[in-house]
Amino acid sequence: MDLQSILLLVIFTGAFLAIALEHITKVNKSWVAIFAGSVMWMVVAFGKTRESMHAAIGETAGEIFELIIFLMGAMTIVEMLGHYRFFTWLEIKLRSANLKNTQLFWIMGGITFLASAVLDNLTTTLVMIQIGRHLPFKKENFNYFVINTVIAANAGGAMSPVGDVTTIMIWLAGKFTAWQILVAGILPSLAGWIIPQIMITRQLDKIDVKPKEYEEIMPLQWGIIILGFSTFGLAVLVNILHLPPFFGIIFGVGIVAIVIDIKLRKGTLHVRANQIVNIVKEIDMGTMYFFVGILLAVGALQFQGVLHLMASLIFGDDPAHNPVAIIIGHVSLGIISAVFDNVPLTAAVLQMLPEHVDYTYWVLLAMTAGMGGSLTVIGSAAGVAAMGQVQSLTFIEYMRKGTLPALAGYAGAVVIWLIIFY
Repeated sequence: MDLQSILLLVIFTGAFLAIALEHITKVNKSWVAIFAGSVMWMVVAFGKTRESMHAAIGETAGEIFELIIFLMGAMTIVEMLGHYRFFTWLEIKLRSANLKNTQLFWIMGGITFLASAVLDNLTTTLVMIQIGRHLPFKKENFNYFVINTVIAANAGGAMSPVGDVTTIMIWLAGKFTAWQILVAGILPSLAGWIIPQIMITRQLDKIDVKPKEYEEIMPLQWGIIILGFSTFGLAVLVNILHLPPFFGIIFGVGIVAIVIDIKLRKGTLHVRANQIVNIVKEIDMGTMYFFVGILLAVGALQFQGVLHLMASLIFGDDPAHNPVAIIIGHVSLGIISAVFDNVPLTAAVLQMLPEHVDYTYWVLLAMTAGMGGSLTVIGSAAGVAAMGQVQSLTFIEYMRKGTLPALAGYAGAVVIWLIIFY
């Protein structure tokens, strides 16, 4: 490993510690991330040609653009659903069912698990956190709810070809079919969700969910609400056209925004605050900056070859003829993805392993890469989004309450896979 690579790892580790200790340093994690990401690219650029740097920055910038535009669209739709009181309506319905908060906790976990398989773990996390804000979880319970949402979303996304970026990558590479990942992945994914759910439920303060009276402020606009939810489906459907998910999201946002403006012009909506340009102002830009910084940092490590070197060290020189090395490599990669982005690591593995590797091993990679990110709050896009949305969910808070359950679920998923396929 050369001096530049070592320096990159030192900067990344320092930034990681600063983010983890945000509650002590009082320096916002978003500013630490963008500072570290920028400095790491300055280190990478030393001694490189203009052409190579232009190509490298272009590739990383493209990845950042896709995620940020997707996030902007998804957050816009989520804010719009809240503005038109869908979450308040859902709260009324759930409260009227006279549920205990533990029962409600399981219902929300199950919805998260299933929804992330249909949509994706990032979108599902954003929606479920907004729903959770309207439910009667005490402060401590709400953090448990958010942690469980991240774990359930990552577990559900791992069993679906469109539930996580890594599963999409493996699926599009032809390593398994949609049917194979669903059938082979459902039991390990269930273990990855249910085991942590049981452990976290035991930590909740037990209270009954009491009905609550609400004063109607504005009638629900069901047409707009249904259009908003349909936008998330469009993000999946554009895969048919071989387009990335953000195309579907921005297409859906355009449709919803046009419908809202037409309704305003016709007088169907009487409040000018309903304009979607005002709703967009509510988007959390701090989360965007955090994503940009993290992706810049990971992009620098990838360009320098650090992540590929890690993958090579994990799998050894000849994993093609050693199934045990593949299994150990996949499990180790999942744990490493708690710190480093699982996307470039997965991309490296796709290049390293030969074509004839059985699809079940690729299912294991989907499980470990997807669920390993739940071990820390910055290990997955869902976790980073949750950290940005919930200020009380610090890195240490997640480690204290979520890492052990997530690790137990991760181990359970691997054991289930071993029992079934090995």
